[in-house]
Amino acid sequence: MLTRKAVSADLPRIEALLMALNLPVAGVAEYLEGMRVAEQDASLLGVAGLETHGRVGLLRSVAALPSARRQGVAARLVGEVLDQARHLDLEEVYLLTTTAEGYFPRFGFAAVPRSVAPPALLASREFQDACPQSAALMHLPLQENAMTQTIPGLSDHTSTLTLLGTLRAGPHLPLEFHLHGEVLVGPGYHVTEVKAVTIESMDCGGRADAWRETVIQLKDGSAREAGEGFMTTRKFLGIYDKVARSVPVRGEAEVRFEYGNNAMPAMQYHVTHVEPQEERVIVHLRTPGVQCKAADACGQPTTAQPVEAASGCAPASGCCGPATTELISLG
Repeated sequence: MLTRKAVSADLPRIEALLMALNLPVAGVAEYLEGMRVAEQDASLLGVAGLETHGRVGLLRSVAALPSARRQGVAARLVGEVLDQARHLDLEEVYLLTTTAEGYFPRFGFAAVPRSVAPPALLASREFQDACPQSAALMHLPLQENAMTQTIPGLSDHTSTLTLLGTLRAGPHLPLEFHLHGEVLVGPGYHVTEVKAVTIESMDCGGRADAWRETVIQLKDGSAREAGEGFMTTRKFLGIYDKVARSVPVRGEAEVRFEYGNNAMPAMQYHVTHVEPQEERVIVHLRTPGVQCKAADACGQPTTAQPVEAASGCAPASGCCGPATTELISLG
């Protein structure tokens, strides 16, 4: 299955699918730029779209062929459209539904009265004539606590969407995980957990941060499974997509792989890059490190000078480093 941005040639197929499922087509052509489609072997499997009205988005036209509904098509498309909304720095997304009010809470949507809809949405085709007055209005805030999608100060990372896009773009091949050019996770491994992690922190400079990560846990399999070779990209994506139907993983969040065995402790590795080869796909990993996120505000002193207790945080002051015993007060 391939997902991509819709183009003008897709419009007849999109409208035909929506009409077949008794969904409105008004405004689809006008907002085709915000539509995404899923297809397999050139056949359209599903569609989802985003209308933008200032800083507000409207999720619309979420549809999948009945034969594809257990493949996670709609969930994947909705996730990608919401990632698009975040990339556009929208503040919130709304939707109207007559049949799927129980489906969208998994993405964070909650039902709200129609009276809270912004004026720009009330003037849209969806509100004016496409959806009946009985349709439920649902709302998803995107600017929650100014949360970022990646660790503040981390420039060398791979997003969840980048990893998945690379794996989906190529043929189904064995998927290997390497560290420093050598195989880290042997053949026969299992994907045991996919975690959508939210982290809230305060650094040593007193600055609060929050971000999200996607952590995928790997575990060694049995000797028999090792003899069967590495998991394929197709099976890996199938596991991920099944989880994504229920867990709100974010495409822009950094993806990490967690792995350990009897000889080494579990560790969450960063992804440096994904390398598709002719007969395999390699995910290159690197070990995690520690960083001072407040280095621009404080950090370690550049010279071995005593730190005054009342000096406060300043660049190179060393306020977050070890203090001499005479400076430590317990009250």
